[in-house]
Amino acid sequence: MKISCFLFLILLCCSIQQGLALKQFLKFNENGDFKILQFTDLHYGEVILDEFTMMVQEIVLDIEKPDFVVMTGDQLDGSYSGTSYWGKMEWNNTVKGMVKRNIPWAMTFGNHDDQGYFTREQLMTIDKSYPLSQSEFGPESLHGVSNYYLEIHTAESTPDDKEVAVVLYFLDSGDRDCMGHGGWGCVYPDQIEWFKAVSSQFSQRYPKHMGIVNFHIPVPEMVEFWHTNISYGLKEEGVGCPNYNTGLYQAMVDNGNIELVLVGHDHKDDYCTRSKATAPQLWMCYGRKSGFGNYNPVPPMYHGARIIQLYNDMSDGVTWNSWIRDQQKQKIVQPLHQPDGKTEHCA
Repeated sequence: MKISCFLFLILLCCSIQQGLALKQFLKFNENGDFKILQFTDLHYGEVILDEFTMMVQEIVLDIEKPDFVVMTGDQLDGSYSGTSYWGKMEWNNTVKGMVKRNIPWAMTFGNHDDQGYFTREQLMTIDKSYPLSQSEFGPESLHGVSNYYLEIHTAESTPDDKEVAVVLYFLDSGDRDCMGHGGWGCVYPDQIEWFKAVSSQFSQRYPKHMGIVNFHIPVPEMVEFWHTNISYGLKEEGVGCPNYNTGLYQAMVDNGNIELVLVGHDHKDDYCTRSKATAPQLWMCYGRKSGFGNYNPVPPMYHGARIIQLYNDMSDGVTWNSWIRDQQKQKIVQPLHQPDGKTEHCA
């Protein structure tokens, strides 16, 4: 047993070094296209259901053939067996589909990921051990672990002469109890200040770039805008946002280059919404629940993934389109929801 554990550690350390040495230079293709696929709430760890989750990943990856995958939390259910071997195996299942197709990915944590054997820090180390992983440790001084950014460059860029077209921001929204106010977790003020500083630098240097922010637990504005503005998609449960608003939405509005937010957490919601008054360009979108673990959507909402197709025209900057691809292989164009004026609080 000791020998097996020792060999496991050696292999893990070697693969970490390999992974760190093979970071991708992400860029648009020669046609100016770049496709992102969002997996969220995979909830690996409920063994019998894992096979169905892998099936969903296989289906949508084969159909959509993305250039990049983002995972917005709850990759693990937290209920998996309490051993390091089992936890590593479950994470391997999480990324198996991308490894098989040579697709790079990056992730941020949800509220369930570290409820099993591994801490967030250990899970990040495991994820970074895969050469295709672009995930990063964030600054140690900040709340959370998965606070970082990645650049997607124009088609003409090279590592020595680059132009940034898109910046992907990843923020760790914690698990529960936002700043002592109870309820769900949130992105803390120190993380927001870091985000404001970094995103401001990108806006100054690349004024035509597009920012996409990825985290797990939705901000309170997502429930407000569903009732006060036009939205697209389905809302079949309450929005699990924090009880306290730390100002992340306003920080994204103030930046001016942020156009898309991708979240998860609520398994029966998949809508996109925005405020025409404060930020007509800024859409906040749920992914479609990807995994079968934990509780699930019910038909006609099937498991799947959100797709974000990016188009880069240097004269106009980056434009985008989005849809859902589900386990039935259907491309879902989401229905219009008119504002209803109702008042709703975070669930």
